Amino acid sequence: MLTFLSDINYSFINKKMKNIAVLLLITLSLSCNPLINISTQGLTYDGTDVYYNGELCAKFSAVELAYDNRKIVREVTFLIVSPKFNDQALSILKLVSSKNPKIEVEVQLNNEEKSY
Repeated sequence: MLTFLSDINYSFINKKMKNIAVLLLITLSLSCNPLINISTQGLTYDGTDVYYNGELCAKFSAVELAYDNRKIVREVTFLIVSPKFNDQALSILKLVSSKNPKIEVEVQLNNEEKSY
């Protein structure tokens, strides 16, 4: 008589568990990135400034050192040059972060009031 444990194909279970683990990791990594659906189309980055369709939209402003989660990190700040480019802030974050993944990126919105 065969016991229940001897009837189980362990290699099949191990392979199935590995596939499930990989699928779970991929799902979690995609769901943890808030910029995944943000487009950088039309943006270019020359290492200091960011352009939108060829027009300057954000200027490099500062490099800072910060203590974050028990680590010293470098942060760069970009200033939006005009309120009309404020909608590009997340796209700028994504573009510059993708070019410099070890640096934290900040974008300061332009809150100038328009005079009519």
